Amino acid sequence: MNQRSRTSNPTEPADVVIVGGGMGGLLLALILGRGGRTVTIIERQPKLQPIARGELLQPNGLRILDRLGLLDRLKTLPAYRAHRFDFHRIGGRKLCTVDYRTLPPPWNYTLITRPHHLLSLLLEQLEQTGCVRLLTETDFQELLLQHNRIIGIRAVQNGRPIELRTSLVIGSDGSYSKVRQAMGIRSHLHAYREGYLTMVVPRPPGFSNDARYYVGCGQILGLFPVSDSELYLFYMIRAADWEEIKQRRVAAVTAAIAEIDTALAESLRSVTSWDQVGYMPCVRVRAERWTANGIALIGDAAHAMNPHVAQGRNQAMEDAVVLAEVIQNGFASGALRGTQLNRYEQERRPPVERLQRMGDELTVLWNTALPPLAWFRDRIFEGMERHPEVRERVVKTISGLEIRPMGIFDRLRVFMP
Repeated sequence: MNQRSRTSNPTEPADVVIVGGGMGGLLLALILGRGGRTVTIIERQPKLQPIARGELLQPNGLRILDRLGLLDRLKTLPAYRAHRFDFHRIGGRKLCTVDYRTLPPPWNYTLITRPHHLLSLLLEQLEQTGCVRLLTETDFQELLLQHNRIIGIRAVQNGRPIELRTSLVIGSDGSYSKVRQAMGIRSHLHAYREGYLTMVVPRPPGFSNDARYYVGCGQILGLFPVSDSELYLFYMIRAADWEEIKQRRVAAVTAAIAEIDTALAESLRSVTSWDQVGYMPCVRVRAERWTANGIALIGDAAHAMNPHVAQGRNQAMEDAVVLAEVIQNGFASGALRGTQLNRYEQERRPPVERLQRMGDELTVLWNTALPPLAWFRDRIFEGMERHPEVRERVVKTISGLEIRPMGIFDRLRVFMP
């Protein structure tokens, strides 16, 4: 897709302007563009860049891509279908296996790929609509109002100020959203104490088809196949230590990872510089509201959540589907105002808040450096292994198909022999 403009005049009015070219923003643009709405996306980055991490598409995300006719195409790109996730105690036994095959088909698996593969597919599909343009190196500055109504935005493109006219602005610009700030929305942004180093390395010979989690006292390592030849790994560190860690040789980090799983030693030798390592900070955003008259927030701009629930991108996709329907209905009725947009928030906020609470709970248990709490966590995993009905409920929640975190009764059952 032309990553400048699809017209000779990049400031031509659009039905919708989307700030931020992430998963939710691109998917929303695609649905609206296929429906004949003109959309302008602004993205401050110059181009799509591969990053050293993987993308986990849960069954609810797969369902959306399937209904949009994109899933079969995505499967032709480097991607890996994973059914099982094994949880191990670092230096000890396997605790539990979460098996997605207990879910009803056809979306009873996860698809793990590299983010740029999915984004490239979305950009290709956007171009085919003929209704969507993408302006890169364009940084949002402020909302334009007239008589308290949105008439557009002001931005800077390659150092040059521009104005984009529209009656609807969507903030898809991440946890530190400028659109959210411009709306004057009160929000609480919580930065978790831990973040993750991410890498993509050659897949070790004999590595099983199952993804793996290793948990210990203050340690977490995740290993996800992203193709037949590549493995995505993430390794927990204290966020406050990141700058100091970067001053060391990268071999110090890869050696610590290899101590957890010695089969990784040869693959980790391919990581020779910090340019091959990504860093993923963990934040939670709770915005007081997601909509205003002519403005809406989606994805992390509205509700960033801890990656332990593995639903961030997938929830942004859910946002896009619901919001697209509200927008199309609003344009059709000629009444796209704040109250109309509220329907989107009313539908989406409850499941998102349940996932955010679940993410906080998992962070306390999974990340703990306290031996008694680590023992408690391990007992929960082992109890899930003994009680398949509880494990199935957990799978339904993390898959995004039926978001009902464990209740008190379920927690008590996992401790029963």
